[in-house]
Amino acid sequence: MDSSTSVADEQRILRIAKELIEQLGISIFRPVSVSWGEYVQLTLHDSENILPEMAGSIKRDVPIGWCVFTWDRVLLPTAMKGKLDPEEWRPLLASSLIYEAKLRIKRYLGTILVSTPIIIDALGWWELFAVSTPASGIPALLLILDIAWLFPAFFISGFLSKWFSRRLRLEADRLAAERVGRETLERALGRMKALGLVDLYAGLTWRRGYPFSSELMNGRPTLTERIANLNRNSKPL
Repeated sequence: MDSSTSVADEQRILRIAKELIEQLGISIFRPVSVSWGEYVQLTLHDSENILPEMAGSIKRDVPIGWCVFTWDRVLLPTAMKGKLDPEEWRPLLASSLIYEAKLRIKRYLGTILVSTPIIIDALGWWELFAVSTPASGIPALLLILDIAWLFPAFFISGFLSKWFSRRLRLEADRLAAERVGRETLERALGRMKALGLVDLYAGLTWRRGYPFSSELMNGRPTLTERIANLNRNSKPL
């Protein structure tokens, strides 16, 4: 395929997305169009309206190899426009839908879990001010400990967030493979690899210049990890 995508292909991708939504029993998405982009602004739940306080400031990226769903749209990465046939999008749509909808509770619980270091530090600051008095001031030892723990807390939470999200996305791939077939998903990922469609921000490494994302858990597996995950899960016990 060339770098353009016909209206007919987009409509086919939309029909595939609707089929998967029905098969998976998902009710939070009702897409009526397909669009392409690198980022998407946050929207109100069950609505196409952008959150007013977030508009223009916090955006969610549309990563290569994944899809993003709003209430009424399917958003696909611009870098992949015209690179895959509509049917090749089916396993990628399935994995993204499972991650965003079927694994949503796990994502929320994971957000709470990986925020534990920051919560502990916040409790330390609360205790610090609770024991402080105008006469004695702020206890120096507690102040030093809270400041010393602040930066490690953010680093640990950030690393755990990326690790947990990566694991959930691999689980979404596994569940999608059960739904649409492992070979189907593996072929789509292999096609991406052959075309050089790589998510530069995937993996657990930190990269400079990464745009600020609305997702707390923005870690994603690399293309190699996704393919290896499918092969690993296909081996008999």
